[in-house]
Amino acid sequence: MDFQESVLGRMNGFLYRCRADADYTMLAMTNGIDRVFGYPVDEIVGNRLRTFSSLVHEDDLAAMDEAVGAALEKKTNWSMEYRMRHRDGRLIWVAETGGGIWDADGELQYLEGSIISIDTLYQRLDEQTSEMRVTASKTGEILHSLRYLKLLAVNAGIEAARAGTSGAGFAVLATEMRQLANASEEAARDITRAQQRRA
Repeated sequence: MDFQESVLGRMNGFLYRCRADADYTMLAMTNGIDRVFGYPVDEIVGNRLRTFSSLVHEDDLAAMDEAVGAALEKKTNWSMEYRMRHRDGRLIWVAETGGGIWDADGELQYLEGSIISIDTLYQRLDEQTSEMRVTASKTGEILHSLRYLKLLAVNAGIEAARAGTSGAGFAVLATEMRQLANASEEAARDITRAQQRRA
């Protein structure tokens, strides 16, 4: 099997060459567009049945146009992430790297690049974020409980003081409860701060 054909067959995305127009009219694409996104190449090349821009989530298209325009102005490559719509309707996060091709006179001929699905990465990030939200919620519950424990310790200390010498042991227990609550509260706050930095 041809080296390029073999590698492209494993790619979780596709390569493209297109015009620099509003539709990003495709001139050539590899078949990863079909394998990963469900669209046959011949439906998109030349805008035969659909334009490439129609596959990009409408909320992301303006930022995509802006990134491409800025890179072309500087004659550099662009790298960006946005959502593409699969043929079945679901949205897939992709990472695109591309650039312009100019002729000897400096005229822009076309755009080319690669588009790779990074949806599994976004799913993992979303799962981790969900776990962090659950942990943050539990940390909040812990802090609430520790505040209650500190109140109990204060009340226990007051009752021990009223009991005089017979409440001396209880006073020691109340002090230890207060110290434990303070230390635990600080640890819980450290966890919350660490989660906020990670977010």
